Amino acid sequence: MLRFCPLVLPLLSMATTTVVAANTIDFGQDVAPILEAHCADCHSAEDPNGGLSLFDAKIFGEADSGKRAVVPGDVNSSELVRRIRATDDDLRMPPEEPLDADQIAILEQWIASGAKTPARYQSSETSIVESDHWSFQPLRDPPVDFMDAGSLGDWAENPIDVFVAAKLNQSGLSPARDARPRAIARRLAYTLTGLPPTKDEVLQFEARVERMGFRSAIQERVEQLLSQHSYGERWGRHWMDWVRYADTAGDNSDFPIPQAYLYRNYIVDSLNADIPYDQFLREQIAGDRLPASDQAERNRLNIATGYLAMARRFGSLIERYPWHLTIEDTIDNIGRTTMGLTLACARCHDHKFDPISTRDYYGLYGIFESTQYPFPGIELFQTQKDLVPLVSREVFEAKIGPHAEKREKLEVALNKLLSESQAMAQEHARLEPESSLAEIRKMREKLDKLLLKVRNAGKKLSEHIREMPQLPMAYAVQDGPTVNARIQIKGEPTRPGAQVPRKFPDVLGAHQVDPSASGSGRLELAQWIASKQNPLTARVIVNRVWQRHFGEGLVRSTSDFGLRGEQPSHPDLLDWLAQRFIDSGWSLKALHRMILSSHTYRLASLDNPEALAIDPENRLLWKFPRQRLDAESIRDTLLVLSRQLDAQPQVDPYPIPPQKEWKYTQHHPFKDDYPTQKRSLYQMTKRLTVGSYMQTFDGPDPNACTSGRDQSVTPLQALYFVNDDFLHASAQAIAEQMLSDETVTTDSERFKFLFGLVLAREPTSDESELLGSHLQTLRERADKDSVSVSTSSVQQRVWASVTRSLLRLNEFLYLD
Repeated sequence: MLRFCPLVLPLLSMATTTVVAANTIDFGQDVAPILEAHCADCHSAEDPNGGLSLFDAKIFGEADSGKRAVVPGDVNSSELVRRIRATDDDLRMPPEEPLDADQIAILEQWIASGAKTPARYQSSETSIVESDHWSFQPLRDPPVDFMDAGSLGDWAENPIDVFVAAKLNQSGLSPARDARPRAIARRLAYTLTGLPPTKDEVLQFEARVERMGFRSAIQERVEQLLSQHSYGERWGRHWMDWVRYADTAGDNSDFPIPQAYLYRNYIVDSLNADIPYDQFLREQIAGDRLPASDQAERNRLNIATGYLAMARRFGSLIERYPWHLTIEDTIDNIGRTTMGLTLACARCHDHKFDPISTRDYYGLYGIFESTQYPFPGIELFQTQKDLVPLVSREVFEAKIGPHAEKREKLEVALNKLLSESQAMAQEHARLEPESSLAEIRKMREKLDKLLLKVRNAGKKLSEHIREMPQLPMAYAVQDGPTVNARIQIKGEPTRPGAQVPRKFPDVLGAHQVDPSASGSGRLELAQWIASKQNPLTARVIVNRVWQRHFGEGLVRSTSDFGLRGEQPSHPDLLDWLAQRFIDSGWSLKALHRMILSSHTYRLASLDNPEALAIDPENRLLWKFPRQRLDAESIRDTLLVLSRQLDAQPQVDPYPIPPQKEWKYTQHHPFKDDYPTQKRSLYQMTKRLTVGSYMQTFDGPDPNACTSGRDQSVTPLQALYFVNDDFLHASAQAIAEQMLSDETVTTDSERFKFLFGLVLAREPTSDESELLGSHLQTLRERADKDSVSVSTSSVQQRVWASVTRSLLRLNEFLYLD
C-alpha cells in the first residue's frame, strides 16, 4: 500500500520546548515534535481525520471542512492556529490537552515565517489508494483441474464440484450421499419458483432420474422451471428484499405510492426475460439516460429508475424536508446491494475499516444531489409531484399546458424561499458559541418567519397540483440541476465544508464525472458499477444467488465485502463463478444452470458426526443445508394446495384513494390494505406497519437492504399453525376438496390423497396407523360435541384437523 508516512522524529521532551526566534525555526527540531506528540493520532498520513494530514503535502491543502490548516505566511487564515487558540471545547485542538503558550507560539512563528517543510511535504504527488483486501482485487480466473478433486474425482461432475472437492480433501472430509429424487424435486421447485411441485411432477422427475440419470434430469427440470412466469416472481421477491421495495414512502405519515407496482412488475418481467444483469443495473440507475426506440421502451426505462425513487422518505414539513436523508439511503442501498460496500459509514468521517473516504462519499452524493427524486406527498403537502409522465410530450403538453404557467410561478416562489431558508439555517448553525443570546434569538425568529412563508408557499402549490388533470405517471427519477456536493461536517447539512467533484471511490478507480458532460453523472455511475473491471459487482450478485440456493453465501456477509465482512469459504470458486457469469453475458439463468447442475447441490442434508466435529457450520459444503420455507412460500403453498391461489400477476394498481381525498398525518398514517389471493409478492408492502404474518415468519425489512432472511423457530410460529384463521380456512378447503372427490372414499385413500397433496408422497404403514388412531380420537370427540351438526360438517371438521396435523410437519416446512 503506497502512503506517505510520518517523518522519523527525535524524541524530545515537550516540557523543555522554548520559544525561538522566527528566523531560526526548524521544522524537524521545533515543529514536527509538537505535531507528532499531539496530532498524529488523528491527523497522520495513514489516518487523515477530516481529510487532514499534518505529515505530508495535505497540510497545505483543503481539508474536508473547506479550510486550510496551514497558509504559509498568513497566521490568521490558517485553521490550525484558530483551533489551537480556541477556548471552546468543540473547536479546540487537540481536544484533550491544549497546547501550552510556548508550543502555540512556535507553530505561529513557523507559519508566519513561511511554513518551511522538507521537500516531500511540498510534493504535488498524491498518494494512490490501494487495498490488499481480497474483494478489491481484480477478478481472477482460476484454472479448473479435475486432479484437484483427488479421491473425489469420480464424484466431481462439473467445475463447481472440483473446487468443493479440493476443500473437502484438504480437511479429510467426504460429501454426504445424494438426496432422494423427491427431495431434489422439491428443492428445484421452491428455489426457482417459490411454489411446491405436484405429486405428478415429483413422480415424473423420479422417472427421468431413473431413465437418464440425476444430472440430465435436473438440467431438463431446471429449463422447465426457468421458463415459468413464477420464476420471475420468485427471484423478483429476492431482488425486492435487497432494494427494500415498498408501496409506501416511509415518511412520518407513510404516504402511499400508487405507482410503485410498476417497478415491481418491471423487476419480474426483466428477470423472466433474462435481461443481462449489467444492463439490469444500468436501467435501474440511469434508465432515463439510456436510448429508447419508442414510447413503450422509454416508459419501461423510466419505470426502471423506480429503484432510486424507492429510497425512503422522512419528515412531514415541506420547509424542513430532509432530502439529504433520502440521498444517504440511496447511497447506502446502492453500496450494499450492488457492491457489498457499507458506503454510509463514510458519511460523517472516513470509513473506519474500508478504504472509503468522506470525499469518496460526497463524490457519490453529488451525483444524487444532481438527481430529481419524485415527491410522494407529506402531511403538510398532501400530493405527489415531480413524477415522470408515461405519455408522449405532445399528450403531456396538451393536458398540462393550460396549468403549467401558474404551476411554474408557484414552484419558483417556493424554491426561492427554500433556498433563502437553507442559507439562513446554515448561517444560524455558524453562529459562534460566543454570540449573545439576543443575537441567536433574533436569528431564530427571522428563520421561523421565513419557514412559515415556505410552508404557505408549499400549500398553494400542492392545492394547485391537486386540481390539475391526472396522467399516467411513473414513480421515477430524472436529472436535475448539476451540482458538486459539499462535504457535510459530521453529516450535518447545515455545516457545509469543502466542495467535492462528482466521482467514484478512489480504491475502485477514482473516475470523475466529466464536468463538461450533461447530466447528473448517474449514467457514468451505472456504467462503472456494471463494468467488467469493477471487481465487486459480479462477485456480489453471484454470491447472492448462491446464498438463495444454499441458505448461505460463499461469503456469509452478503452485503459487506469489506474488511469487517467475512472471508469467502471458497475464494477460487467465487471468482470462477463470477468470471463465468460475465462470460455468459451476465445471464442469471445461466448462473442458475451452472449451480443447480452441480453434484454439490444434490447432496442430502444428513449429518455426519465426523464431519460435524471438523466443520460444524458446513462451510466446506459436505452436505446440503436444511432450510425452512420463507414466509411467502408458506402462504403461497397453502393457497396452491387449497386451490385458492389466483396465479395471474397483478398488473393493475391497488385501489388507493385518489389524491384529492388524501388526509394522512403522522398520527393517522396510511394503513390501508388490499388483501387478495394472489402470490405474496403482490400483497401491499407498507414501511411503517409491517404485517404480523411477515414479522412472525421473518419477512423482509422494507426500510433497508435485507441481505438474508432469518430462519427462526418461535412459539408464535407454532401458534400460527394452531390458531390462524387463514391456516384453518386453507385446511378446510383442502378437506372439502378431498371429500368431494368421488374416487377417494376410504380412510386409507384419503390419507394417500392428503400425503400426496401436502408432501408429494404416499404415507408409510406406520404413518397410516398413527393417523388412523388420531382420526378415531377426532371422530369420538366430534360425536360428543356435534349432536345437532350434519354428518358432512363433522367430516369436514375432522379431516380439516387431520390436514392441519400434516401442515405442521417439518417435512412440509423445511427443504431437505
